[in-house]
Amino acid sequence: MQEENILQGPPETILEFGNLSMGQLLLNQLYVHRNWVAQINGYTGEEQTYKDILDISKKLAVALKKEGIQKDDRIAICSENNIEYCIPICAAFYLGATVCPLNPLYSEGELKYALSISKPKYIFVSAIGAKNIFKVLPQLSWTPKVAMLTESKDTKLQSLSSLTSNVFVGNNFHACPVDVNDHVAIISCSSGTTGLPKGVMLTDKNLLTVIRQFTVSASDTLNVNVTTLALLPFFHSYAFSVLLTRLVFGNKNVILSRFEEKIFLRTIEKYKIQYITVVPPLMIFLAKHPIVDKYDLSSITDIWCGAAPLSEEIAKMVVKRLNNPSIRQGYGLTETTLAVIKSPRYNTKYGSAGKVVPGTLAKVIPIDGDKSSKPLGPNQLGELCFKGNLIMKGYCNDEKATAATIDQDGWLYSGDIGYYDEEGYFYIVDRLKELIKYKGFQVPPAELEALLLTYPGVKDAAVIGVPDEEAGELPAAFIVKQEGHNVTADDITRFINERVSSPKRLRGGIKFVDSIPKTASGKILRRELRDALKSKL
Repeated sequence: MQEENILQGPPETILEFGNLSMGQLLLNQLYVHRNWVAQINGYTGEEQTYKDILDISKKLAVALKKEGIQKDDRIAICSENNIEYCIPICAAFYLGATVCPLNPLYSEGELKYALSISKPKYIFVSAIGAKNIFKVLPQLSWTPKVAMLTESKDTKLQSLSSLTSNVFVGNNFHACPVDVNDHVAIISCSSGTTGLPKGVMLTDKNLLTVIRQFTVSASDTLNVNVTTLALLPFFHSYAFSVLLTRLVFGNKNVILSRFEEKIFLRTIEKYKIQYITVVPPLMIFLAKHPIVDKYDLSSITDIWCGAAPLSEEIAKMVVKRLNNPSIRQGYGLTETTLAVIKSPRYNTKYGSAGKVVPGTLAKVIPIDGDKSSKPLGPNQLGELCFKGNLIMKGYCNDEKATAATIDQDGWLYSGDIGYYDEEGYFYIVDRLKELIKYKGFQVPPAELEALLLTYPGVKDAAVIGVPDEEAGELPAAFIVKQEGHNVTADDITRFINERVSSPKRLRGGIKFVDSIPKTASGKILRRELRDALKSKL
């Protein structure tokens, strides 16, 4: 019998893919879609077909096997987005190896730490990723091989093309069978917004569950060569999962490696992009920036937004401005592979992250209670917990952190605060660790940030708690001004004070800055703001 106040997503879809591994599925689908364009370089217009990906990835798998890469070995990719990125992913999956995506912009220390978690035998790098990799290599306790993913002037290094140029692939090529429930397909780094990142182990089953769910939530893109935009970084689990889904579905992916206002807008206009996956900072840009009106973005039919909270006001502004596209939100963690909560296709509630996805259980437990506390009912604020086929296997080489996150019954404790309404729609309030405590009252920074973004002169905003002897913490705001607006701290203070209860007033002050530090997926790096404030104090 279902325990009271545990919410359950719809039944999972059974796919014709059966119990294939990720390697077997990709091998099959790349062949099925072989005559279609798979990827386009958004800067040069260079096209790559599914047959191109299939042929090169098979050759790379054969080459890597000759170099000693076996099942469960690890292959890292340290690169920005490019059309070559998917090649070592496919090759690794054919071999039953584990892919370790790394942020090419990590500092030397962050990169060394991330590599020490996964200890890859092979690292594929772009020119950008190579700079730090070569600084870190002499400091490692093992010696991984390094190859250039993209073409480089450095002829001393192996490249993807030199690795695959003289390789013969026989007719009996097949993907290594694995136990899909247990085999670690990727080790993804958690966002590290509050501390050092952890290595999140995701299985073939986790990734296959995501693909199954997309067959329901985005059924009109399955086996259809629709044009999508890949701007979010592939090393992030959100974009990584979407990249795999696009390859399986046969979509056409236009790839950009970074956000540049004019190139982003021009690419959508030129290629008549239909589907875009974005994060809230991009939604704010689409809602507020005057340059957007200069481009024809009418081709966009669907916008998926995730990785951080999106306010109702910003969502509505984008709908009004962009020819009424469908805007759908999702909520998930690296530890849940992708979204465990997702907006239904035709019943979007703005401000809500959506409902529980198929095959997943969710509950909300009291913030200050223990983990055995009874789940809370509708409209009661607490910590969000999830259970199901999307939950990670655990943290790599960190049993203590795994046990603190996933209990013996399989419930994952997200560390995020939220609630659900009578219809089962979830609302994400903030991170448990990021709630500001003012005289015992809990103040969610995300709520104040959403409000600040509705003010005409505010381009971007972040709120943190400033330590205070008497009150505990005071809410303080960092503001990026919109060009051409001469907004003052007094204007903003007055605006907020008229709209919030007393504990939420910006008693910690307002500081104007040039930009808000964020992760690649759009999460605000509050620790950097705290450090900046401490150094000033």
